[in-house]
Amino acid sequence: MIAAVICARADSTRLPGKVLEDVYGRTVLASITSRLRRASSVTAIIVATSEEVSDNAIAVEAAKLNLPCYRGSKNDVVARMDGAVRRYATGFKYVFRAMSDQPFLDWAGLDESARLIEVKGWDVVLPLSFGQDPVYGAGLSPWSKRAWSAIVSDSRGEEREHVGMWLRRNLKKFEYGLLDLPHWCFRPYRLELDVEEDLALILGIMATNAGDMSLRQVVAFLDRSPDLVATNASYTEKTGTYTSYTVAEIAEWERDYRG
Repeated sequence: MIAAVICARADSTRLPGKVLEDVYGRTVLASITSRLRRASSVTAIIVATSEEVSDNAIAVEAAKLNLPCYRGSKNDVVARMDGAVRRYATGFKYVFRAMSDQPFLDWAGLDESARLIEVKGWDVVLPLSFGQDPVYGAGLSPWSKRAWSAIVSDSRGEEREHVGMWLRRNLKKFEYGLLDLPHWCFRPYRLELDVEEDLALILGIMATNAGDMSLRQVVAFLDRSPDLVATNASYTEKTGTYTSYTVAEIAEWERDYRG
C-alpha cells in the first residue's frame, strides 16, 4: 500500500555519513529499514540517494539490506523520490518519505495514519498540536497519490529540497485530518541524528535495550534517564513546523485546526 522512500545522503554538514554510522552491529540505515519493515502498511522500501561518488557506500549498504536503490539529483529531493517511486513502486497507493536522521520512527503511528487515510479518503494526516511539534519520529503520515503528484508538479525552490513543504503550504487544496496524539508524544527529547551528541544519545539508548523498541518505549526509557537526555539537550532541530514556516502560515493552520 505504502511506498516508503528513505532519502539518504553521505555529506551531512554536521555529521557526515551519519546514515552509515554503526549502532551496535548495524548501520543507522539498517535500523530505519527494520522499523519500516514492522509497519504492516508499508509494502515497498526504497533507498533514494544521489549520483555523487560520496554516496556510493549508501548504495552498497542498500544492496546488503536487499533494498532497491535509486540514484538521482543531489539537491532536487522531490525529483529523486519521484524517480525512486516510478522505477520501483508501480501500483503504489501512498508515498511516505522516511527520514535518514529518524532512527526511532513510530511504525505503529504510521500504520494508524495509513488506516485513517484509507478509511476517510484523506490525502494526509497531521498531528493536532499547538506551539510544539511531537517528539521526532511521532505523528508520521504517508501522502495520497493525488497529493504526491501535486508535490512533484508544483513544488518550487526550497520546496524541492524539503519534501512536503509545498503540501503544508497548500493544505486547503486537499482533504486531510488531524490526529490527537497521546501525551507521551510531546516531550522535549531530541531524537534527531544530526550531531555527535545525538549519536551518543542513540548509543546510550541502544546499550541497555536490545532489539527495536517502540517509540513509546524509547520515550519511557528517557523519562527515567535524565542524565542521558542531557547528552544532546543543548542542540535544536534545524527544521520543523515551528521553525520552517512563517508566523502567518502557522496562524492560518491553527485557525483551521480549531475549526
